[in-house]
Amino acid sequence: MNTPLADGPARLLWGAAALAACNDAATENAAYWRGLLAAGPQSLVGNYHVRAGLLVHDGRAWPLTLGHRPSAEAYPASLHSHYVRYPKAELHLVPSPLLRRAARAGFTLFDGLTRLARIDRTVQWSSWLLSTNLHPPDIAATSPEITATLVRFFPAYAVLVRNLHDYLDPHLSSRFDSVGYHLLAARRIYLFDGRTPDFLSRYNVKTDAKALRRLASHRLVTVDDITEADAPRITELYRLLYLEKHSQLNPAYNLHFVRQALRERWFDFRGLRHESGRLDAVCGSFHAHGTATTPFFGYDTTLPPSLGLYRLLVAHLLEDTAASRRVLNYSSGAGAFKRHRGAIPVLEYNALFTRHLPPLQRTAHALLRLFINGPGRRFLENTDV
Repeated sequence: MNTPLADGPARLLWGAAALAACNDAATENAAYWRGLLAAGPQSLVGNYHVRAGLLVHDGRAWPLTLGHRPSAEAYPASLHSHYVRYPKAELHLVPSPLLRRAARAGFTLFDGLTRLARIDRTVQWSSWLLSTNLHPPDIAATSPEITATLVRFFPAYAVLVRNLHDYLDPHLSSRFDSVGYHLLAARRIYLFDGRTPDFLSRYNVKTDAKALRRLASHRLVTVDDITEADAPRITELYRLLYLEKHSQLNPAYNLHFVRQALRERWFDFRGLRHESGRLDAVCGSFHAHGTATTPFFGYDTTLPPSLGLYRLLVAHLLEDTAASRRVLNYSSGAGAFKRHRGAIPVLEYNALFTRHLPPLQRTAHALLRLFINGPGRRFLENTDV
């Protein structure tokens, strides 16, 4: 049985009030969210059209986004992009022609249901507008009061929490379910547990680490060796990999974002610098609650693949994960590459609270769950993405 939602003193803040709260409340990575609030998400990330704010509860400030546009939106801000536009564009990765044809047919009906459900009319909390949100361990305990507040202020919006998984808390999904959230299978992610770094003994990891130390044409640089003068090149490297090689539905970080990220150290940047002084590969890690993720990665895709820039930078990232004894949430994609290096595959969920919505929307959401948690989940479990 679902537990009743509690009314409480949680507050929603926008604009100047939200900026002030970033300074006053206990908020990890406050500088990053303060930058997005001050400039507006779209001025820093071209394909974000959401409104950003804060939800303050018991002295803690939670990042909040209000979304409603299904087109041209990066997938961290759009369930339509996540479940329809992005996977349709990735169908060429599915090896089975029969499965590809079935998926294309299913997407036609599925797309109609997402629009009937108004799937992008969401208010998302604990939302950092990153490809992977890192949540505090007690997020489920705070969810009844926060959810009640959001339902009261946004009765026409579904309440959304992205990027939930049960690796660090085996009961996390069931706790959200008990509050009345519906869990939607989202993607298969890959974790490297630096607390027990067995992955360091993998052949691929050891081989890549040796190659990194022997690399003559490039040297490893840390955040202290990367300056704002590198910002244009960093922006280009991200664009080459994430937007041109992969998808325009990834966050489109611009030069203004990168400059501010370097200046205020929103990310822990590492890179490979050519002997000429030019950066040829870069990654930016985001840390919270003992976990890291890498929302920012890029390398020069025009250089010979034999250089192995990506795998060499990953080798450093894995060694750093073990040294810091963190868990690295290495997101989705490149499944074979990550599993060969000892990654732990984990199913990730998006949690949606919809029971306050009109009957037609609730029905559409229920049908979407049948698709997503049925054929969609089997698709995730049987494809190496």
